[in-house]
Amino acid sequence: MKLTKEQLARIRSFIQQKGFNYIDVQMEILDHVASSVEERMEADQHLKFEDAISQTHEAFGPDGFTVIQKSVVKGLKKKYSKFFWQNFLSYFGYKYILMVLFLGFVVYKLQMMVSNDNFYTIYIIGMFGIVGILLLYNLKDSIYKKYMSYRSAVSFLTFLGSFLVVTNMAISKSNQTSIFFSLNRSFLIVSVLITLFVIYFITALKTAKAGMRESKQLMDKYKLVV
Repeated sequence: MKLTKEQLARIRSFIQQKGFNYIDVQMEILDHVASSVEERMEADQHLKFEDAISQTHEAFGPDGFTVIQKSVVKGLKKKYSKFFWQNFLSYFGYKYILMVLFLGFVVYKLQMMVSNDNFYTIYIIGMFGIVGILLLYNLKDSIYKKYMSYRSAVSFLTFLGSFLVVTNMAISKSNQTSIFFSLNRSFLIVSVLITLFVIYFITALKTAKAGMRESKQLMDKYKLVV
């Protein structure tokens, strides 16, 4: 038998009551539950709709629908990890490598031209700019936070703080006397860290936008249900 829209809405409400709040996770669970409920009610014409839902939930075992959620999360993490690293590593290919080397060169030369205090000031201003971009991005895309796909994609942005801490320590310890193959070792380390940070930041934003696009597609797909 085919479930009505009202019955599907009641199943979704049941799923929400179990603590599953991400819409794409809800819909994945809904697909499984609806199919099982239909089969049970077809097999037993006297089975009540609510009982069919309860039996379906019990059939998933002690973890209930968490089994489906874990599968969804695992799949999304694998998908966006692959997307992130493919894009990150692409910057070290023939297409972008000259741009990456030029960026590192500019950062290195800037450290040579200005004092350490002035460079640190420039660095802090740049970091405030990045924080501002993230805040605007967060406000703009808040509507997609209801989707696990967006949460998985945007998770790479949370590691930016670690980059900032390491880079900040490197800058604070940089000096003019440490030489490595005619290059200032401290300046070289800072240049590499900042270059990697910029590449990571750009790639993390790309990944977040990919999650946003997928979430928008899901939103359009499920708008009649949501």
